[in-house]
Amino acid sequence: MTDAQTPDLRAAAREYHDAGLCVLPIKADGSKKPVVAWMDYKVTRTTPEQHDNWFSGDKPRGIAVVYGEVSGHVELIEFEGIAIREGLLNDVTEIMNDSGLGEPWADILGGWVTESPSGGRHYRARVQGGDVPGNLKLASRLAREDEYTDADRQRLREKPTARIVRVLIETRGEGGYGLVEPSGGTVHATGRPYVRKAGGPSTMPVLDADTMTAIREVCRMVDKLPLPEVAKTAPRPAPPRNDGTLRPGDDYEARATWEEILKGIFRPISSRGEETIWGWADGVGGVKATTGRGGADRLYVFATGSEFQAQVPYSKFGAYALIEHNGDHKAAARALAREGFGSRPLASVGATSRTAVPAAPAAPAPPAEESTEEEQEDEEGYGYDKTFGLPSSVRTPYDYRVTGRGVEVLNPSGESWTRVTFAPLVVTATFEDPEGDQYVELSWVDKSLGKPRRISRIVSRETAKRGRKLIETLGAAGLPAVEGDARAVEKWLAEFEAENVHRIPSEQLARWLGWQDDGTFVSSPEEGIKVDTPFEEQRGPARAHAPKGTLEGWQETVGALAAFPVPRVAIAAALAAPLLRPLGLNSFTLDISSRSTKGKTTALQVALSVWADPSEHASAMSNWRTTLYAIEKRLNLVRGMLTVFDETMAVTDDSLIDEVLYQLPMNHGKARSGGAFGNMLPWETILLSSGERPALSFTTSQGAAARILGTTIAPFGDNGGPAAAAAREGVLAHHGLAGPAFVRYILSGLAQATGPDTLKERHRALTQEFRGSGDMTNRRAPMVAALVLAETLACGNGLLPYEPLAHDVWRGLFTAHTPTDNRPEMAMDVLREYVAGHAHELYSTSRAAMGDHRPPFSGWLGALSQKDGGLEVALLPERARRVLAESGYVLDAVVGSWIESGYLKTLPSQRPPHLVPRRFDGARAKCLAFSAAGIGFGDEDDPS
Repeated sequence: MTDAQTPDLRAAAREYHDAGLCVLPIKADGSKKPVVAWMDYKVTRTTPEQHDNWFSGDKPRGIAVVYGEVSGHVELIEFEGIAIREGLLNDVTEIMNDSGLGEPWADILGGWVTESPSGGRHYRARVQGGDVPGNLKLASRLAREDEYTDADRQRLREKPTARIVRVLIETRGEGGYGLVEPSGGTVHATGRPYVRKAGGPSTMPVLDADTMTAIREVCRMVDKLPLPEVAKTAPRPAPPRNDGTLRPGDDYEARATWEEILKGIFRPISSRGEETIWGWADGVGGVKATTGRGGADRLYVFATGSEFQAQVPYSKFGAYALIEHNGDHKAAARALAREGFGSRPLASVGATSRTAVPAAPAAPAPPAEESTEEEQEDEEGYGYDKTFGLPSSVRTPYDYRVTGRGVEVLNPSGESWTRVTFAPLVVTATFEDPEGDQYVELSWVDKSLGKPRRISRIVSRETAKRGRKLIETLGAAGLPAVEGDARAVEKWLAEFEAENVHRIPSEQLARWLGWQDDGTFVSSPEEGIKVDTPFEEQRGPARAHAPKGTLEGWQETVGALAAFPVPRVAIAAALAAPLLRPLGLNSFTLDISSRSTKGKTTALQVALSVWADPSEHASAMSNWRTTLYAIEKRLNLVRGMLTVFDETMAVTDDSLIDEVLYQLPMNHGKARSGGAFGNMLPWETILLSSGERPALSFTTSQGAAARILGTTIAPFGDNGGPAAAAAREGVLAHHGLAGPAFVRYILSGLAQATGPDTLKERHRALTQEFRGSGDMTNRRAPMVAALVLAETLACGNGLLPYEPLAHDVWRGLFTAHTPTDNRPEMAMDVLREYVAGHAHELYSTSRAAMGDHRPPFSGWLGALSQKDGGLEVALLPERARRVLAESGYVLDAVVGSWIESGYLKTLPSQRPPHLVPRRFDGARAKCLAFSAAGIGFGDEDDPS
């Protein structure tokens, strides 16, 4: 009986939810991808309220069910359309009946059945008494040439040895999802719908875990892919002997029967052509193995409870060696020879006679050489657990040995060993990133420094399979192999991984910090997810993103900064970085510039402590004294986290800062010729910069101003030294905690049905509030709104222990700031920097008293004299005019603002009043006389 199929997605969602299933909305673009980030729904069922939001109205969408524990341990078995058309369902059903699984299989076929748009069949069952495994491919075959798509043909052109595979039967289990009826229209690329053919969610059979395991094993029996054979289980035939005799193993292959070999382990259940189906010898359970599969005289075991490795083909000799001699092929060959196998002319292979021809007298064996301790190291198995931290069950593949001298492979003659590597080299972990790309961790023992040490590097699986590329990639790291052994190295690594595929740890991998492509967020390499950066220079900064101290200790530290707006704005920038992606904003810059004695570096350290160790030795804080490519690599480390660059004055080329300010909002680096590695490196970040000279002063582009929020307010004011020192001490002891806590809060909000829209709406409202009458203010408003929103959210959930800054404070800091507004201050900074570097060009009476009357080569810059109880700097106007012009400033355009700011002294009796007479070197000249606020001289440094 078939339950009625409703065309209404909301009604369907209600039906599936009432049956205990977790429901997802699917995009109507043929991609079959969920509309929402769904990682959380692998463990938490979606709610009717979410369904109302997803499926209400006339939104074109599909619907899917998440399988596994979240849906009550439901598993799907899918027969693809080509499997149905080729009769595999009938073949599987026949085997099920022969193996005693006919009744549960009939329950599945009569339960909830869906026809897919390709003509396939989806069957479901609830698994009881055990976990549902993840998605599995149970049966496949090589594609025929007439089935090749354009993409398949292109792949073969690029890699002629590639296998084009068509999946026949697969499952959707723990962590997987599958589309269900009534999905249709543009949801599937064909435009055809999913149709209910039998039953419904309420008619799924409940089967125990052992039965489902047996059903999967039967489905594997119709797999038609050629199986790779390894020497340990199916030794390759050796070349014929020169004297025409046959080796014992080859003779055994020709004369032994599977019934003799498998007696007491398996019993034959049925035969189909050349293929025989086997079950346990005691009759318990269903199908456990096959022989003769695909015409190959090999044993293929599905069960894991026997001596045989599951899903690996065994030859007769390989099976005999495992059963009788624990896999020792040499011992097995000697025993067979004693039983009369071998030493017969090749022409007699297949003959009925079992009479052995005497073998030629064997040459006396050479005396055994005394082996060293390193050679003996592998006699009872290499210590992979002690050397590399691998499970103690890890084994060395057959025909190989590993010693302290390296990896060696047995020659085809079986009489000597050939070195593959010059030190132990193994696969210690496998990884998969959120995009599905696979990587392996290779580890080796290095003795170059005298004491053995383990070195590990992660490379793509593609690189690991290409020996020459692998040696080229890891040669500088000390990989113990040479190019001439490249093929042998790649084969060893493949054999080692195949031998230990279920023993080598497999983990998730992140290639950067922050937002991952699957919607998760990685804040630190210490979160349990392996972080392997693509560039060596990124390793140090990545490691610096680690927690220390307590969140309470950090909150106590920043709580003392409530009265200092600039450090608070820097903290808000650190918290706003993960909001860029959900708000759809590009990266931007926050620049804090003021004189060196005002605590800029401390403000940056406080902000950086949200995510990382802000100390100078921890590598998280960078300096502008570097190259553009190095900056791009540093930015590339993060997607939704803060990046810090200190000391704009340290830059060696002003155009570098100009280039970074221009490139940053594009969210990627420069295009490099030839598609080189490092081409257009991506990032998502808020760049926090500081220096005595504002970042905007390094560019003449008016457009750059719209990409930067800048403030010249001193972070800790004139008397904030003690507060700055306390803040630095606090964040050095407590850091890397607030950012992850804030992200958890953001993720919980985004997981709500209306969470993303609510966040965007709050940002839109703040953006509107911070818009002004000028174009520059309007263009900066979304960035200011992001900072305000971040602080408001963090204060609201108690992460920040103070009240949010008033909006008028934010307006005063940023929205009135334009390049024109700030040019007088920027010009003032240029003169301050020049005077600091050319103090020897200032005339002073003390200098004259020491007899030094000679002017410098370039002439006097000005005078340094005692005035009003302190040192006064007075500059000759023409020298000041030239210095400013070289940096793109006009003296007459900024003098008025300097007078208003109290930077210049004036004398009303003079015309103009800002040119006051000063005496030096025996003459009087009109000068620009600066107050201590303008150009101070000899100030003591405050904490910065």
